[in-house]
Amino acid sequence: MTDSRINDRGEFYVTALGTGASTLDNERASAGYVVHVEGEPTLLLDAGGGTAARLSDARVDLTALDAVFLGHLHIDHTADVPAIVKAAYQQGRGDRPLSVYGPAGTPEQPGTETWLSRLFDPERGAYGYLSAFLERYADGELSLPATEVDAIPGRDDDPVRIYERDGVTVDAIPVVHGEIPTLAYRVSYEGWSVTFIGDYAAETGNVARIARGTDVLIHHRLLEDDAAGPKTDLHPSATDCGRNARESGAETLALSHIGRDDPDDLESALETVRDEYDGRIVVLRDLVDIYPDRTVVDTRESPDTGRSGAIEASTVGPDVIEIDENE
Repeated sequence: MTDSRINDRGEFYVTALGTGASTLDNERASAGYVVHVEGEPTLLLDAGGGTAARLSDARVDLTALDAVFLGHLHIDHTADVPAIVKAAYQQGRGDRPLSVYGPAGTPEQPGTETWLSRLFDPERGAYGYLSAFLERYADGELSLPATEVDAIPGRDDDPVRIYERDGVTVDAIPVVHGEIPTLAYRVSYEGWSVTFIGDYAAETGNVARIARGTDVLIHHRLLEDDAAGPKTDLHPSATDCGRNARESGAETLALSHIGRDDPDDLESALETVRDEYDGRIVVLRDLVDIYPDRTVVDTRESPDTGRSGAIEASTVGPDVIEIDENE
């Protein structure tokens, strides 16, 4: 059955599957998103713990996915990859490969191809049984071709086109996330774009560079400017967040990978963001659709109406906060 939201608001949008961090104490799955193109779920970006269940909640057809893009290989961005891969083939993917894109490795850290091999290699992988299982029970052949992208930031890096199919393009650029090779991605279709910067800390200019002119900038985490501890080596400050949104000229800043749940706890950091960026800010929640034309739709059924719908109020319960530039 065709979703009326697709006809009303366009056929290119993102469903936020997981918008939490790794603490598992705020009713959010860890990081994960699915990009819909022409109404079909086409690209999966990250797959942290809980995103497999959210894919089920959102009724996403895993056989339609064309590719998976992993920003980096931390647990809270990749833990559900095995479950999603198995489900995709069990649900009828057959012999169609599921391409996986991600960072190349370093001498200290595995790259995407090695990481996949450690999971699924038939002889030595942690889930090596899956090839035989799918062949026997699902009449399918496991195929996960990996494309590795250089993830070492340099000076004046340019985004690199790594995917192009049916009018959809994906560009990538390296960002700094401690010692972990990490990529930011920009997905574009018919003049619209959504940029996923993933996790980053040290500023190289690459975030604003890949996000320049984007319609939606999905930004992970924001720490108070005076925060201390190891997280400051891995995640940006609120000032960094606001500055990148302003310098990129993003139409909407969508905050995700939230480690706190109470909107009051976020307000101080959001005030700092607003000091740098006067555009529209959305704090995402799991199972929210965000469109490049500034529309945000809560896909969960309302307990009052039994229907989902567009979010129009500036604040919608504890779930989604929209801060308009006119406020």
